[in-house]
Amino acid sequence: MLMPSALFALALSGAALAGEPETFESAAPSVGAAAPTVSAIINGEDATIDDYPMTGGMMMDADLNFQGNKYDIRMFVCSSTLIAPDVVLLAAHCLDDYAFTYGFGTIENKDIRWTRQADLSAHDGSAVNEWPTDAIVAWDWVVHEEFDLQKLQTGIATNYDIALIFLDQAVTDVPYAYVITEEEAAQLAVGTEVAVVGWGQQVASDSPFDAPEPGTYAYKQQGMSSIAELGEAEFQVGLLETDVRKCHGDSGGPSFAWVETDLKESMRIVGVTSHAYDQTDCKETGGVDTRVDFYLGWIDAEMRARCEDGTRVWCDEPGLIPVPAKEPVDDGGEDVEEEEDEKGGLRTCSSGAAPTPGGLGLLAALGLAGLMVRRRR
Repeated sequence: MLMPSALFALALSGAALAGEPETFESAAPSVGAAAPTVSAIINGEDATIDDYPMTGGMMMDADLNFQGNKYDIRMFVCSSTLIAPDVVLLAAHCLDDYAFTYGFGTIENKDIRWTRQADLSAHDGSAVNEWPTDAIVAWDWVVHEEFDLQKLQTGIATNYDIALIFLDQAVTDVPYAYVITEEEAAQLAVGTEVAVVGWGQQVASDSPFDAPEPGTYAYKQQGMSSIAELGEAEFQVGLLETDVRKCHGDSGGPSFAWVETDLKESMRIVGVTSHAYDQTDCKETGGVDTRVDFYLGWIDAEMRARCEDGTRVWCDEPGLIPVPAKEPVDDGGEDVEEEEDEKGGLRTCSSGAAPTPGGLGLLAALGLAGLMVRRRR
């Protein structure tokens, strides 16, 4: 896995938990072929809250019971993406208790929240601090029913590593990401350029159980990379050690691509950061994303189910939100194109999405209400 730094890893480092039991270090599991790993962006650059504003960090507050000791934890866990005002897309292993304990303890009283803050270093596991001011409670979450962390395969496989969290209030002041359609997914190929965003490690460590270097974790990063290998359900992002690639802490975060389309927006979320490609973890080659288009039916069904039973807080569009068509412009029959933001990222009025209540304008999946602007590096 490419989670931020599994709680167990932080505990082993002596940073995450106060009153660490003497036997903690001896309990470290051996690293097998599919050992979970967390990911962050390597060779990327700093990103602000306004760069890809639909991205955010998943946080968890919980009680960890470990070898007869109980610890209170509150920490950043995974990167993620808003795909509707109240729905966040991420990886299944981000919500899997085994990913935090490796079977050596239990997680209880789990409280999940979502924040867009670019600096989450105060929540790297070294202390229990106040929630970010914009943190929104997740009232429900769901992981794919076929996901099994202990059967997670490296390389390109089918791991069902995908999940959703549902927020108890709608985020209507930033764009959400548009999910790629099955037809658009046919455009994906080896070499397709993708933008990656995450809060993970910026420097690869020798072991997935090593704590990140101070100042290189839990800060929002971004970068341009490309698809190095493409499978039916997964793809690899970045191949060479010099490429922009993901590492621990980037888990659950997005890969965005731009498709050829006649619709208003062209940026799509195409991948969710999942796991390491091989035993070198994220040290020598890029990690693997879950292909979003492989799970369109599952995502749509889970979103609709919670609108049908009345539990979701935003149901203007109960399922996956379609990209709106271009609005006709009285300019002699020619569409007027939006200007690209020279500063990179996406402007709050540029990546189209469905109209929001209260005249807040258009929300976008991966951009805002106008043209999607890719950030090339």
